Amino acid sequence: MQSLLIHIWCGIFRGDSLSPLLFCRALVALTHELNRADCGYQVHKTERKISHLLYTNDLKFLVRGEDELENEIKIVKAIGKDINTNFV
Repeated sequence: MQSLLIHIWCGIFRGDSLSPLLFCRALVALTHELNRADCGYQVHKTERKISHLLYTNDLKFLVRGEDELENEIKIVKAIGKDINTNFV
């Protein structure tokens, strides 16, 4: 028995073994830009700040006020547009 041809217009199949790797690779630019924004909380006794956490398909912002939150949301929208992804 043979199935009909399946057309893939963009992306990859959910559950594909490459999905997690490609997802992480696509979000490298997002993490880089969020780190450059200089928002978030200072790590004790270092100059490093933490502004976000990414885990699987979750993104959490750690910001010090509404201005920083709005700035990070702008970054997410811009990067999402660049990589053709809609973050909800």
